[in-house]
Amino acid sequence: MQSRENTANKVLQETGAVLIHPYNDGRIISGQGTISLELLEQAFEIDTLIVPISGGGLISGVALAAKAINPAIRIFAAEPMGADDAFQSKINGRITKLSEVNTIADGLRAFLGDLTWPIVRDLVDDVIVVDDEEIIQAMRLCYEILKIAVEPSGAIGLAAVLSSSFKTNSAYRECNNIGIVISGGNVDLGVLWNSVNK
Repeated sequence: MQSRENTANKVLQETGAVLIHPYNDGRIISGQGTISLELLEQAFEIDTLIVPISGGGLISGVALAAKAINPAIRIFAAEPMGADDAFQSKINGRITKLSEVNTIADGLRAFLGDLTWPIVRDLVDDVIVVDDEEIIQAMRLCYEILKIAVEPSGAIGLAAVLSSSFKTNSAYRECNNIGIVISGGNVDLGVLWNSVNK
């Protein structure tokens, strides 16, 4: 992450470009909210949404729009065990950054921002943490059954719903109509095959 920020700052200085932060920006959060608008317009009976979480832009937009449409809807974040800063932040009541992240879900290695954290804190009902093996199994189901190519970060919501922690948690028993945001098809097949073969 530090390397990314350093490179972005260098490009900004050299070119005079303007940075639009990939998640900690009101415009990004607003744009992501259209997911809820479209989803709930087509499937209004959804009572629970499960969304991948990293920096929080996607889930912030989804949560703001969904709760505006239906204040009773539940919003759950799905996060990899090796990068569970949102889970830790919710427990600690403040942004918690990890000293190290290690997950196959490389799109979920960012940390919450100052704009996204208050939304996650207040509107995300819970964070479901899954391990990389559960993510890989969810990817496999996406390929085999849904016939869609999905990256680990995008498959994590399905992994969360299929996880034993979700199935056995009594607080989740009232989740009857679940919508899962599956996003992203950027798969490094070499990394994926290495992970599967371990």
